[in-house]
Amino acid sequence: MKKALEHISFPALAERINALYNDVDDALLLAMLGQEYVINRTGITLRGQKAPDTHEAVILDYLSSTGNECIELPWRALKELTDLSVTDFHKRVELPLMQHVSEIIGRANTLLPLFDGFLSPSIIGSDLAITVRALPKVTLHVEMSREDKEFPPEVWVLFSNNADQFLRGEKLQLLAELFKDRLLSLLRIY
Repeated sequence: MKKALEHISFPALAERINALYNDVDDALLLAMLGQEYVINRTGITLRGQKAPDTHEAVILDYLSSTGNECIELPWRALKELTDLSVTDFHKRVELPLMQHVSEIIGRANTLLPLFDGFLSPSIIGSDLAITVRALPKVTLHVEMSREDKEFPPEVWVLFSNNADQFLRGEKLQLLAELFKDRLLSLLRIY
């Protein structure tokens, strides 16, 4: 990873990816899912410790992207952005969240600010729709519906329209998995 960070021009990169540049430390400050990461020549840290490998992988992909601006609409499903398995995405991201839909909806006002999310209009008439600023120029749109007499609970995770310009397919899925993990972790704490 050090090699990947050695030759990057942090000041120029900061503007393109919407990160803060600290010229004293020659480091970037980047927000991802409501957490602040420090990126310098020696690595990526979260709360003063080495960031988990999965977080580093997403951030490094974001740093090396070609994207310039976030275009949210229309929201796109993973299958529209990549050739990854929709079934695997559903099993790894949406299914684990479905078990907690009522709890998430009931505590949304407390949880949303903790992962940089906010209420947004539903595009399908669900019980809860949120937009999450996953990275400064990559957003997620999450729709959740409670269980009723006819249907089980449902969760749909969509990506900003040009998210694939900032992250490759497997990193998009990994970002959604990090969102799921962060949300479930916050649900246990708060």
